[in-house]
Order: sequence, then C-alpha cells, then structure tokens
Amino acid sequence: MSGVPESGTSSTRVVEAHTEAIRFYRGELLMRPGQWATAHLQVRGFGQVLEPGSRWRVGYAPAGWSHLVEHLRSSGFKDAELIDAGLALMTKNGYLIDRFRDRIMFPVHDPGLDPVGFIGRGRGRSPKYLNTATTSMYRKREVLVGIAEQELLLARGTVPVLVEGPPDSIAVSLADRGQGRWAGVALCGTAISSLQAEILRAYSQSDTVVVALDGDVPGRTAAARCLEPLSRQFSRVLVADLPDGEDPASLFRSPDGRGRLRAELEATRPLVSLVIELELSRWSRVLDHVNGRIGALRSVAALVRQLPSALVADEIARLSRILNLDTSTVTREVLDANAVRVPRQRAVRTRSQLAMGTDPPVPGLSW
Repeated sequence: MSGVPESGTSSTRVVEAHTEAIRFYRGELLMRPGQWATAHLQVRGFGQVLEPGSRWRVGYAPAGWSHLVEHLRSSGFKDAELIDAGLALMTKNGYLIDRFRDRIMFPVHDPGLDPVGFIGRGRGRSPKYLNTATTSMYRKREVLVGIAEQELLLARGTVPVLVEGPPDSIAVSLADRGQGRWAGVALCGTAISSLQAEILRAYSQSDTVVVALDGDVPGRTAAARCLEPLSRQFSRVLVADLPDGEDPASLFRSPDGRGRLRAELEATRPLVSLVIELELSRWSRVLDHVNGRIGALRSVAALVRQLPSALVADEIARLSRILNLDTSTVTREVLDANAVRVPRQRAVRTRSQLAMGTDPPVPGLSW
C-alpha cells in the first residue's frame, strides 16, 4: 500500500506499526502459557493457534496502561503515528496509553491483506469485543477476518464460510481436521457490504460460499441479507442452519464439537430457501384468508425461481401445502413472477485494484 491518509501518517507506517504490534502481541501470548488468554483458547479447542507455526497470528495485549506504546516507541514509532494507526489513545492528562489491554488479539487485514487493525476479546468485561476505532485505513465494512490467514487455501478452491466473529472463523477452519474443505471468514458483527462480498470473491477460487451466522433470529435475518451481495459474486450461495442459540465456535467447543460442526457444514441448503421462509413468516397473521395466502405466494414466487432447478418442483409442492393452494396456482404464480436473480459480477476488481481502492474498468471500454 502507498499514499498518505488524511491523518498525515503514511499508509506504510500504519501497516508497519500493525505488523510490529502483531509480533508484540503474539510474543506476549506465547510467553504467558499460564495466563487466562491461553487457557481460554485451549478450553475452546483452539490449542492449534498457540503452535509457533500457526497461520493464525492470535496474540495477547497485556494488562497495564502502555506496554504496546512503550514497545513501539522503542521501535522508532512516533506518538502521532500510534494514534493515527488506532493503536493508542491520548488521555485528558496528556498520557499516551494502549487502546487494547488484557485482551486476546485477532489481527485484521485490509483488502490488500495488509494489517490495519485488531479485534480484542476481553475477559468477561464490557465490551466483550473491542474493535480498532475507525481510521483512515480501517473501516469495519471494508475488511474481513480470516482471508489473510487462509489466502493459500482459498486460492486452492477451499469453500469460504461466512461467520460473525474471529473465533467462529477459526472453529470452521479447524473443523475438518486439515482436509481444507472450509475456510471461515468473519464479518465481525457487521451486515455484509457489497465490498466485503467483492473481497471474498477476489480471493476465492471456489464458486460456492456458505453462510453460517448465529442460530437465532438476528443471525438468520442477517444471513438472509447476505443473499443479494453474495449472489452477485458466487454461483452457489448456501446456508448452514445452526441449532438455536449456537454459533460455530460454541458448537466446536461442545462434546464432539468438530463432528457436530462438520455435520452442519455438510448439511447446507440454498440460502434463498431461508429467505423464502423468513418472507412467509411475515404473512403468518393473514394466512387464514385466501387474499393473504395469494399475497404471501406472490411475495416469494420470484425467489422460488432462484432455487436450483432440481428443487423448484419440491418447493412448489411445499408452498402448496403451507398456503393451502392448488399446485397449479402456485406453479402459475412462480412462472409469471419476474425473476429477481441478481446478475453476477465476478472479478469486479482484481486484488491489486481492491488493495489500491481503484474502480474496475467500465464494461465495453478499452484503455
């Protein structure tokens, strides 16, 4: 990366500061085998990330006010650079302190895979997760956690699995015991943006993506919102229906966690089918009237056309039963509906274009 952000600190220095912070946090984690962060990772089945050769550069921000600040100062970084990078804060009394203290640290990389931020997991404190504040180089809706660590796997065709947080990302990636079937990629609590879908596509050779957000109402609603941006980039957009109240990380640490999580990832279905279910639920109060049933049918008819052709007939039969309508009526509405399939825009931008933040070439023009 190059250039000077609005803050005045060069992009290169921001990346260098984060690269050194990753080394510092990693060393603090590995040098403290008896502290809570190490125990927390081991209890949750993430002992592999503690191995020196792990691609997951998970670290630990020590308790205390300015351990990272002092380390980066000794490494030649200026106070203004640490503030601009989002690694330090200035107190009212004029003291520079670490933004992250006593937290498990997960690095965050930008679209060019340069480190530009962190997510810190606290020890039972509020907030449980603390993100780098928005800076000139870090915005939550422009990053995904897990791509940098799994770049080679994704380039080999491993299926990306979109999850909520960094622990979910690690759980998915460890679930198949090194077979390389799935690569967990975390949204970090944000609704997916078009740019995040684009980034995922740019690094994925697989044309399939799986959404495995939390198994509750907010999680399923968030999963449904992934349909449009992901359908622009991937031919097959699937969903894993996690049990109520579970997420990939909680499944992973349960008895036979790897097996349970693998089973969920192997039993996926088209995400559009979940979207159909959620849309029908909005009509539940009026399904005792024929007009309500017809309205519900028309609201999902175009979605049915997005299903794989082999599943359309079964979905028509299912809708006929649910809505108490003749199969012929359902079929006619589906055939008459305007398809809502979103045209795919694969490789809208190359990796280098994403890294530089430049726009893709305009279709039909040569340069």
